Amino acid sequence: MPQQREMTPEQYAAMEPDKVLRIMQIIAGALIAGVLSFAGVASFVVFGQAPAAQPGGQPPAAQNGSEIIMYVAMAFAAVAVVMSFVVPNLISAAGVKGVAKLSQDGTATSPKELFGRLLGVAQTKMIIAMALVEGAAFFNLIAFIFTKSLIPPAVVGALLLVMAIHFPTKINLARWLEDQQRLLS
Repeated sequence: MPQQREMTPEQYAAMEPDKVLRIMQIIAGALIAGVLSFAGVASFVVFGQAPAAQPGGQPPAAQNGSEIIMYVAMAFAAVAVVMSFVVPNLISAAGVKGVAKLSQDGTATSPKELFGRLLGVAQTKMIIAMALVEGAAFFNLIAFIFTKSLIPPAVVGALLLVMAIHFPTKINLARWLEDQQRLLS
């Protein structure tokens, strides 16, 4: 397994907010596109199949326990939404404390390095928030395949809105960076 390489202070100092924002937007867009792609596959699986004939002309019954999967997926979605606002803030607070320690110890080579490190923390914060919601969306799409109920796709629609809330914008990134820099000074 290759060893993970830490970025150098010069690499952190060379980070530019607009470029980091573009990378964040590409990552967020890819996470959203993944959910939408799997939603298309799930819809094809559910709606593209003719219902199996049942003895006596009865409509096909949902698989045993599939409703439980749907309810668990919905609960998972609710927890994931809350966690998408809590966990990234806890992790970013720890990251900012690490940057503050570098500033106070004098081990940072320049203010630009500290700023670059804050950009890295912001990127990590966004990825964690989006990934938590993405996982819940996939779980609900799997529940959709099992139950063929339209409730899980509705939950996925709500989760996509939450992902849109977490989507990085120039204003939100600038505001977050400004707040963190104020805390560091």
